[in-house]
Amino acid sequence: MTQPPPPPPGMPPPPPPGTPPPSGSWGQAPQAGSFEVGEALSYGWNIYWQNAGAMIVLALVIFGVNLVIGAVGSSFDNLVSQVLINIISFLVGIILAMGLIRASLAVVSGGTPEVRMLFLPDGFGAYFGASVLVSIGVVLGLIALIVPGIILAIMWHFFGYVIVENPGTGPVDAMRRSAEITRGHRMQLFVLGIALLGLNILGLMLCVVPIIFTYGITAITVAYAYKRLTGQAVAQP
Repeated sequence: MTQPPPPPPGMPPPPPPGTPPPSGSWGQAPQAGSFEVGEALSYGWNIYWQNAGAMIVLALVIFGVNLVIGAVGSSFDNLVSQVLINIISFLVGIILAMGLIRASLAVVSGGTPEVRMLFLPDGFGAYFGASVLVSIGVVLGLIALIVPGIILAIMWHFFGYVIVENPGTGPVDAMRRSAEITRGHRMQLFVLGIALLGLNILGLMLCVVPIIFTYGITAITVAYAYKRLTGQAVAQP
């Protein structure tokens, strides 16, 4: 029988056998660290505007790269070229997603986000593998009455943050660690996700331009939640 991994530094030891778990989101025991949805949104908003210039540049670079790839793809009309462009778009999207996570974690830690952070390949293989596994799991979960897919999406949401902070982490280990981090806080994360989705929809409705801002606010807010749930220090607004 496989023994569970020891708790990471800073986490309390598990309760003795037979101890009932404390009440938590969706019936699961809370982990070390916590956050409030309103507090996370407020933090993301305030810290974003303190780093607005750099975050806007990052958003423009990400949107620009995607627009260029889309424009190149639209210039081809044969199936092979379209498949190739889609593969390139997916791979570049992974690098940019990792970069945005890296930059947002830097902001929450009190650092300065830089464009070069968007293109560092550290952990690419693990992120790629985990992305595929998570996508398959979430799609199957959505087919199975939708709710399981939502739960899995929340449960594994932080796999990329784990990999960016620890590039040597394997895909499955990153997914397992994300499940540990989110345990007991999944309802909070669900509510936070709905709030951020609404914020970005509002950004799209207001002549599209505000999405440049809401995109960065969302990234910083989620990075804050990750830092809090893993018991790490965050920069003060």
